[in-house]
Amino acid sequence: MWRMKHPIVLALSAGVLVLLAAMALPLWHMGQGDAASPAAGGGALPWEVAARADGYTEALGLRPGLDTLGDVEARLGDVLQLALVARLGEVGTLEALVEPFSAGFVSGRLVLAFDVPADALHRWRNAASGSAPMDGGLRRFTLNAEHHAEARSMRLAGLSFVPTLRLTGDDVRERFGTPTEQRRLADGALVLLYPQRGVAVAVQPGARAVLQYVAPRDFERRLRAPLPAGG
Repeated sequence: MWRMKHPIVLALSAGVLVLLAAMALPLWHMGQGDAASPAAGGGALPWEVAARADGYTEALGLRPGLDTLGDVEARLGDVLQLALVARLGEVGTLEALVEPFSAGFVSGRLVLAFDVPADALHRWRNAASGSAPMDGGLRRFTLNAEHHAEARSMRLAGLSFVPTLRLTGDDVRERFGTPTEQRRLADGALVLLYPQRGVAVAVQPGARAVLQYVAPRDFERRLRAPLPAGG
């Protein structure tokens, strides 16, 4: 059995990606035996975010805000582990995990969140083909075949990459450039913000960095607005 922990709550039911950079909140705890998934990924490094003429960006071979789940499945294939993740009494979010994921020579874990109407999430959860408990009072629900097919039209709202490579604030600045803004969180984590690229990076001594990517037009509401002021 293996488990995944990462410091991001992809709270898309509220229309935001909340970045809790300090401690690991388990969104996945999946019993898959001891076998690792085949590696997925491509040639783009985590800091190679390409601007597009249509106003979107491409990161890690994916286009937040533009690609659908169907597009992502065509790109990543069978390594994509999809589930509806929710706490008791919550509608939940549709997320997918790829681990290991290779971004050029940088390996890590990739978590993707999809923008799904609350009524669809409710239907999918009630008709799930199975569920399993996770850490932190969460459960993961497996979509049935009909609802998985319906989900393929849902847009990729954002992606989060947690590299095995340790990054400091200086490393991030060297690779992404000078941030437009940075926030220091109460626990000491530093979040560097790059709104024109739709990127936020959280670093903290002794912890793995967290890189989040959204469409630039969604940066304010999904990444910046949920952060506490100050720092």
